[in-house]
Amino acid sequence: MVTPSLARLSRPSQAHSPETAHSCYGLWFREELRRPRWLSSAGLRRTHARASSLSCTTGIGSPRATQKRSAPSQPALLLGREAITRRFFTALQEVIDEMTESLSGRASEVERNELALLYVSRLIFLSFLESRGWLDADFGFLINGYSHCIADGGRYQRRVLEPLFFGTLNTPVRCRSARAREFGRIPFLNGGLFARSHLEKQRRNCVFTDEAFGKAYGSVLSHYRFSGREDAADWSEASIDPEILGKTFETLMAPPERKSAGAFYTPQHLVENVTRHALACLPDTENEIDRLRQIRVLDPACGSGAFLVHMLERIAALRKKLGESGSIADIRRRVLTSSIFGVDLNPIAVWLCELRLWLSIVIETGDPDPMRIAPLPNLDRHIRVGDSLAGGAFDDRGVATSGKKIVGVRSRYTRAVGPRKRTLARALDCLERSAAIDSLVRNHTRLAADRKEILIALRARDLFGDRHPPGAEARMQLAGIRSRLREITRQVKALKAGAALPFSFAAHFSDVAAAGGFDVIIGNPPWVRLHNIPESSRERLRRDFAVYRNAAWESGATIAGAGRGFAAQIDLAALFVERSCELLRPAGAMALLLPAKLWRSLAGGGVRRLLLDRTEVVALEDLTESRTQFDAAVYPSLLVARRRSDRADSNPSVSTITTVDAAEQGTLRWTCLPDAFAFDRTPGSPWLLVPPKARAAFDRVKRAGVPFFQSTFGRPLLGVKTGCNRAFIVGIDSIDCDVVRISAGNRTALIERHILRPLARGESLEKWTLTGSREYIVWTHDENGRPLRSLPPLARRWLLPFHDALSARSDLHGLPWWSVFRTESANTSRPRLISADFGLTPRATVVEAGDPHVALNSCYVVSCPTSRDAHALATLLNSSLAAAWLNSLAEPARGGYRRYLGWTLSLFPIPRNWNRARVLLAALYERAIRDDLPSDAEILSAVLDGYELDLVDVQALLSGAVDCD
Repeated sequence: MVTPSLARLSRPSQAHSPETAHSCYGLWFREELRRPRWLSSAGLRRTHARASSLSCTTGIGSPRATQKRSAPSQPALLLGREAITRRFFTALQEVIDEMTESLSGRASEVERNELALLYVSRLIFLSFLESRGWLDADFGFLINGYSHCIADGGRYQRRVLEPLFFGTLNTPVRCRSARAREFGRIPFLNGGLFARSHLEKQRRNCVFTDEAFGKAYGSVLSHYRFSGREDAADWSEASIDPEILGKTFETLMAPPERKSAGAFYTPQHLVENVTRHALACLPDTENEIDRLRQIRVLDPACGSGAFLVHMLERIAALRKKLGESGSIADIRRRVLTSSIFGVDLNPIAVWLCELRLWLSIVIETGDPDPMRIAPLPNLDRHIRVGDSLAGGAFDDRGVATSGKKIVGVRSRYTRAVGPRKRTLARALDCLERSAAIDSLVRNHTRLAADRKEILIALRARDLFGDRHPPGAEARMQLAGIRSRLREITRQVKALKAGAALPFSFAAHFSDVAAAGGFDVIIGNPPWVRLHNIPESSRERLRRDFAVYRNAAWESGATIAGAGRGFAAQIDLAALFVERSCELLRPAGAMALLLPAKLWRSLAGGGVRRLLLDRTEVVALEDLTESRTQFDAAVYPSLLVARRRSDRADSNPSVSTITTVDAAEQGTLRWTCLPDAFAFDRTPGSPWLLVPPKARAAFDRVKRAGVPFFQSTFGRPLLGVKTGCNRAFIVGIDSIDCDVVRISAGNRTALIERHILRPLARGESLEKWTLTGSREYIVWTHDENGRPLRSLPPLARRWLLPFHDALSARSDLHGLPWWSVFRTESANTSRPRLISADFGLTPRATVVEAGDPHVALNSCYVVSCPTSRDAHALATLLNSSLAAAWLNSLAEPARGGYRRYLGWTLSLFPIPRNWNRARVLLAALYERAIRDDLPSDAEILSAVLDGYELDLVDVQALLSGAVDCD
């Protein structure tokens, strides 16, 4: 059997213009009876339509005048782009899933998915080139090659794609084999895009089916038109530009991976906003274009490259505007190889980032001759696979020499091809290894000196000539240093022996370190809560990051009685802020999208303290209420900060604060000094992002009262925690004397009546009353909150199936396995105020002494001396003034909701003359429970009277909260 030539498999006998491309598709149509079943007739019609659209929109050799269409309105264009993005993502995900399933050979599910994404992404990249006529001037090059291959026996991957990818596009024209030349006039792209990845080298025996590629052409590659940019007048519902492709790549992250990695799609307008702020934050210079030529930008968690692509395009546009010579494609190429750097933990994300950066150059290249297109730059030394949080900071000692060497070699490497590329890669490897060893040796020397100083201090005698044994903290510190010294010694030995080089900023970007650091750091770092961080990583992160070791606002944690663990529930994003501070040069700028909770939560104390100590906060935008959000339930903010320079500035910078109004979607913007954010003067104090007049009113209320925790009531108590709600929370089906039939889930059983108590949840609380479904808790404690010595027989039978789960709870600490926790709030000896921990406004009600209700841990409870104290306190918390004050301080959630946690309530001011305020407020509660609800105005008037304030004193604070209910 004679193998058909590559020319026959990949293309017709001659190149085609957009018009003659129709004949190619016509040839394919005429072979309808021979085509595989998986290519539907609908898919073929789409292919034909795509060829027609190309002939109308490219204008290359078209004999017909193109009829201009009226441009859609801007809202219609935006909605259309969102719709096509969703459709394109859905189609692309289906194609990748089908290719993943079709792959033969031995590979894990993750590897199969990665290989599918590699092949589909390359074909999409080639579709952009095809639309420019750069694939042998044939606008149907890809689909024609597929159709001819199928007609001649199939095996499309082996016979067409692999020779095209790895023998043609990645091979200089002069070095191509005779078989590769049969593809025609195909550009040499270089850059690594069409080089076999490490995984492809390992899985050479893995092959996709022809049917899977047919699905790719029918659903994606021939269904959509791929264009460099979208003009509103030429927009169509099948147009894919690089921005839409980028959104799709970001969304392609697998859902479990997105949760653990904290990766979320970033809307384009936020990308543009971050980039604009970052560049505007840089100090002015006399020669603007020189500053832009020397700028170095890092995204430490670059993902698929949204921020780096936009920064590349923005810097190139500014340099062009300032008069730099060359085409925009040439300028982008220069910017890319000197100014753009990125790091990400995910290798496939790094690969997609490189693809998008290459595409940003390709789409602006105006030369119609593909053989004159300059090869793509090598980006693997600019966009690195690595963990930014494990990569250490720059060491400012001893990096100048290695840095100068690396910058020259890297510059040559980006342009190198063939054997020269491999030679320079080896040279870079040696330089980076040497820089890594030098950095470790310097770190070893520094730690050894620290250890020596500690030992000298411990061995010193006191005034009486006595020596004292080291304390536990000193012993732990010394043990940690010894462990780190041993680890460094092992690492140096391994690197000298040729071990794999772990990612390190000091090693891989030593030229940037020699220049003082990065000028700009941008991005949307992962938002990962502590419980999603592997236990094995936490100790290292705690050792390396001060914002982790000292995460809590200690004053607030003490006030609330919060445990050290709760108060240190750090978000991984805060660690990226500290790492960015370490990597920036003095006066360098960071612009990061971060969780809004960092500015108000207990665990944000460390990052707030770091920013005020080491940076100048230039701008802070609270985007929690913005309707244009991420594709996940997150509450973003934009931080723009400048690292303090070595030269102290006697005039502190002014910060610009921006918030979005939840109801009106308007923006509030004002300026203030950074130290004016803080709730008080304690280190790490929460930041109140409210306008100056509202802040003045907030402080008036604060001064008019005594903090809750210092009042006669003490701090609020968190409700009962079960640790296993499905075991303890039940519903009642029927009552028969002392026995009750209960149910939970699919279980139903009898239980002793006396062991059940009614339950109050935060979500079932309304102002003045308990509402919602009637639930009960299996109460396994006595009237004083102590666990029962033994369970009644029916209760034991009910709980026994949960024995293992209940015994495994971390809070048990030797208590009986049936215990619940934080039972102090369930004591019925005094009246209790119960308040919900989440809502648009605070919601409080009262249960009288002897009432058996148990508040779950979605509530806070205050034990009150008398019923009138409880009634007055509930009226106070249900007022619009309390809502305005607490909403200014409480952690935000989407839609205007707030988290009224214990520390927040503990700071709320109780009127100083409580006896007088109690008389004014208790009467209103007693009216409310008699269904004679007082108006908001009546409540506000009584509350102001209790504080001895006038309406004018608090009007600015109330203006944002009066209509929250």
